Amino acid sequence: MFNDIRIEKERVGVSITMVGGESLSGCLFAPPIYPPGGLEDPLRILNEAEPFFPLGLDTGEVLLVAKDRVLEIMLDHPVVDEDGPGSAPTALLQITLAGGTTRVGSMRLEVRVMRPRVLDHMNHCTTRFMALRTDGGVRLINRKMIERVRPLD
Repeated sequence: MFNDIRIEKERVGVSITMVGGESLSGCLFAPPIYPPGGLEDPLRILNEAEPFFPLGLDTGEVLLVAKDRVLEIMLDHPVVDEDGPGSAPTALLQITLAGGTTRVGSMRLEVRVMRPRVLDHMNHCTTRFMALRTDGGVRLINRKMIERVRPLD
């Protein structure tokens, strides 16, 4: 039975690089958060347990993309600002991805110790994607596609 009840979602523009090097452009679908005034964070959506996510194309088509086959996702515009009071400390990093692509940016260190280290964060992070804030914008990096990390600060 088909259900006509749908949750309205906003489109969040993205550019995706797949593990094989293919580039896809389109949009993620982010539901509004309540109380009104914002959208669900794409990072949270991509870190949900489901192995696929829908990518809306300019043609109106929708692709179902395997999260494990995504190298990185570049957000056209950040949806949320995580640099609020009490936020976790950040570290400046150089990240080398599968295939040799290198990215430099800052990452929040989400660990439960007084003096967080990059090593602790990388070893204990269990999410599929990690946000790296670069000069060019926010990149959502597939953690399994990271070959090495060089702390720069």
